[in-house]
Amino acid sequence: MIARLRGQQLSAPAYDFLLSGEDSGEAVAVACEATSFDPAKAELRTLAAVRIRGNRILASRHLAVAFRPGEPPEPALDRFLRLIGNRPLVGYYLDFTVGLIDRAVQPMIGIPLPNERIEVSSLYYESRVKVPGKNALNLRLDAILAALDLPERAADDAYANAIAAAMVYLRLKAEE
Repeated sequence: MIARLRGQQLSAPAYDFLLSGEDSGEAVAVACEATSFDPAKAELRTLAAVRIRGNRILASRHLAVAFRPGEPPEPALDRFLRLIGNRPLVGYYLDFTVGLIDRAVQPMIGIPLPNERIEVSSLYYESRVKVPGKNALNLRLDAILAALDLPERAADDAYANAIAAAMVYLRLKAEE
């Protein structure tokens, strides 16, 4: 985690909590909606995060924000950073999500997000495949939810995707 940041400095000391050791035992499921699927050109439209503690999804401890053209993103990003803190990030297609967040956050704090990342499709694959490369699995989020006998997403938005990723994470964690 911190090794990725070697040579980089946090330019905003108010966010030094991002670099402290995680000790709450919590994780945060994150998801976003963007203007396209091209990570180099996409812009954030919505961002959602929901905290996970133990075997519970803390739906009351969530954030869902929309980014509108012309509005400064910093207030919403500040709320997001304070919610996630130094907790591991859980998600589906997490590299895309965190990549977009990093592009928005890095000018603000000087570094990309240092948080550990937990990709639920990888966890699912690893839990189901006994011989790597020999099995084909449907890794779409809806297929994973169905295979794990979890409820369907209530909507197709960032918050519903964050809740779905959290449910998959908790189910797979319980199977360990």
